[in-house]
Amino acid sequence: MRPPYANLYFGMSDSRNEANEDPEAFVKSYVDLNHASDQIVSGMKFLVLGPKGTGKSALAWYLQASQTPETFYALVRDASSLPLAEVPRLQTGQPAGPERTVIAWKFILLCNYLELLLSDPDCKFQKSREVRRVAKLLREYGFMGDASGRALLNASTTTVTIPIPHIGNIYKRESKPELNIYSLIPYIENWVAEAVADARHVLMVDGLDSIYLNDLRYDESLSSLVQAAYELNQKLRQQTATGSIVLLLRNDVFSRIALSLPDSQKMRDDLSFDLDWRVLSGEAGVRAPLMQLVNTKAGRAVDLAELEVLSYFPPKIEVGKRSGRPLSIPTLQYFLNMTRHTPRDLLRIFEEVRKVEASGTYPASGEHLSDEVVREGVLQYSTKYFVGAIQNEFAGFEGGPEIAAQALTALKNIGKQRFDRQEFHNALSEVQGVQSETTDQLLRLLFFAGAIGNSIGQTGKAYMQFYHRRDESEIYLKGVFILHNALIHAWGMRRTAQPQVRNPSPTRQKKRHVTRAGRRTEPPA
Repeated sequence: MRPPYANLYFGMSDSRNEANEDPEAFVKSYVDLNHASDQIVSGMKFLVLGPKGTGKSALAWYLQASQTPETFYALVRDASSLPLAEVPRLQTGQPAGPERTVIAWKFILLCNYLELLLSDPDCKFQKSREVRRVAKLLREYGFMGDASGRALLNASTTTVTIPIPHIGNIYKRESKPELNIYSLIPYIENWVAEAVADARHVLMVDGLDSIYLNDLRYDESLSSLVQAAYELNQKLRQQTATGSIVLLLRNDVFSRIALSLPDSQKMRDDLSFDLDWRVLSGEAGVRAPLMQLVNTKAGRAVDLAELEVLSYFPPKIEVGKRSGRPLSIPTLQYFLNMTRHTPRDLLRIFEEVRKVEASGTYPASGEHLSDEVVREGVLQYSTKYFVGAIQNEFAGFEGGPEIAAQALTALKNIGKQRFDRQEFHNALSEVQGVQSETTDQLLRLLFFAGAIGNSIGQTGKAYMQFYHRRDESEIYLKGVFILHNALIHAWGMRRTAQPQVRNPSPTRQKKRHVTRAGRRTEPPA
């Protein structure tokens, strides 16, 4: 007998909270897409790419939670606590410029990687006393550990020098009593590359999704971070070292900074892993990786090898009853149309339905969950989760929470699902006077966040096109915008007449649902 739906497990919104609360349950229910963890631990990949909500952080915390002394050591560092915009100003002992920024990031990465190696009691260095003396000094200066951000801020105003210990190769080779960051880095590089250990070591840099990187200062800093990690990993691979340095990065951001990276295509082709949960249209969707994730996560938590979550729901969901002309939509399509096709969104909507079923507010469901339970769960998801998730996309944007509230209020005040740029600008002006440039910025941000999409094509041949943090050059500001279904649901708005969606040719269907270029399209609910 299958377990009650109320007993299923869909995880928490933040994988870090989930891992901290119950590491064993988190590891047990984690779904490893295409054996991503093996490729990361082995050093085959150093970039983990994917839109926000696709599980980059979950992968990092899974590796840290599942590490063992016999296999590998993992350390996750949250870059959101680092002053990214200040890194180019770090006084390394070189003239200002891109090269200095790369060196600054190398220093930050090497300090953290060295800390990881030193946490392994079986890791051996050729000059152990020298390494430990320098590491002690770096800790005292604050460059190793979670509080390194404050030390970096101090180092952005004055050149930091490290006293040379009176032992080892540095003492023999250098005539100065102390070294600046630039002169010290080659020694640390050699130490970490020549370290000997049985276990692997993986340093992962997370938190880059927590900052809206649409600023030239951030782009300069981030491109230098990627270049620094690439060069360090190249040396570690050449020396057959014990580990690697991994960056967790949005794919749209990597595409934007690619022009500043001479080897960006090589990085993407050879050394990156793309967390791709694409859902195919039609019946194939129930076997797509995204639904496999939901089924496996829910099943493992109740010790079942196989579980079909959709079997708890009726085959179709009726919508539009208020208009008197209800429409029956296949259940998976209905749920997907309420999400941005990411693991986080889909897991949250199933979890909110589970909470409603577990509350006992409605009569016990039979073979399928009742319409009341499903509708209330979707409403809770839309109001409590989705609106907040869109607001979070404005983190780091000038104006922050205030401008986010104004943008969402303007969308709400328009009062309909289909609108154009001028209507949004007028609604925004009623909330607070805005410039034309601000209107376009906010529309782009809402577009990348998945709050709105474009209507593409003429009436009778049109389709809806939604993006999830993709290439901003694709947005069509002069066209018609469509409000996401979850926001329509959250705000109790009526859906306006949708354009007829033609049956695409196989080529069109592949482009709409499968392409890696970033296009995300959804049939209307």
